[in-house]
Amino acid sequence: MHCYEQIAPLTERMLVLARAKQWGELPQLEGVYSSMVERLKDIEPLSSLDEAQSARKYALLTRISANSNEIYNMVMPQLAKLVGVMKSLEQQRSLHKAYGQPDDAHLS
Repeated sequence: MHCYEQIAPLTERMLVLARAKQWGELPQLEGVYSSMVERLKDIEPLSSLDEAQSARKYALLTRISANSNEIYNMVMPQLAKLVGVMKSLEQQRSLHKAYGQPDDAHLS
């Protein structure tokens, strides 16, 4: 339960950052999130929950899932935009390399 209790507010913090378009801070938090999920995969099969804990786990998972989906829906268009910009820059670089002046042309 401890991991779920930590993951839920972490996804809420990530969601706040995504809504504020503070993309630079998300990768670090995503790393923490991923580490916690991996840890959870290791320890969860070893634990058993009573009915109240199971209900709490379900509520936390619902929150985590909703946050993650909203984050995903905001991040993916930004990633697509970044990929487009990178492709455009690569095309410009290729064109400049093919048709631009050689690096030492300005020395003549």
